Amino acid sequence: MRFNSLKNLYWLFLNRNTFKNWKKRNFEFPAPEFIKHKIIEKYNLKKSLWIETGTYYGDTTFLLSKISEKVISIEADERLSNLAKNRFSKFENIEIINDQSQNCINEILEKNKDFDNLCIFLDAHLCNDHLQNIKTFGEEKNGTPILLELSYIEKYIKNFRKINILIDDIRLFDTNFQNYPSKNELINWSQKNKFSWDIQHDIFIMTFNKIS
Repeated sequence: MRFNSLKNLYWLFLNRNTFKNWKKRNFEFPAPEFIKHKIIEKYNLKKSLWIETGTYYGDTTFLLSKISEKVISIEADERLSNLAKNRFSKFENIEIINDQSQNCINEILEKNKDFDNLCIFLDAHLCNDHLQNIKTFGEEKNGTPILLELSYIEKYIKNFRKINILIDDIRLFDTNFQNYPSKNELINWSQKNKFSWDIQHDIFIMTFNKIS
């Protein structure tokens, strides 16, 4: 118990500046990355495959490598993909793929359907490299392939015992921003495929547990 308390205090100390900045924004969206990482850890499934769309600089990829059996991270931007491949070159449980997620997620699921549990973090939205202040891959008219990704995932639900799907930036859905679908479309997909759903800190969460 004392160890957990010290661990939490150390975690707060490490993130103190980011937390202060978030407080100045009245805790509005988007939440800091360390908050999203806590949600990812919360919804991790034991001995799972994690698929991540949008590697960026690989901080979330690194977290996933510590809590999962295998991580497959998809990055459409060639420069960011190469940076990630170099960063994780010695990690045996990380695979970086330079492609658009809608082009390869079907093949990834087919090759890895022997896993009992599957976790997916869908964050391949049109964005900029905020560190370099340059545009990464994508066009506004097709920058968010969420519905297409879900259509591929739907075909493989029967292969897994448990599935958790996390969709980032849910605040942008229902805003007519780029080609984002509505929240209702995500809810309808969840209900159709017998997933439960929730929203926590700008992340839409869908959970599935196969009934034996």
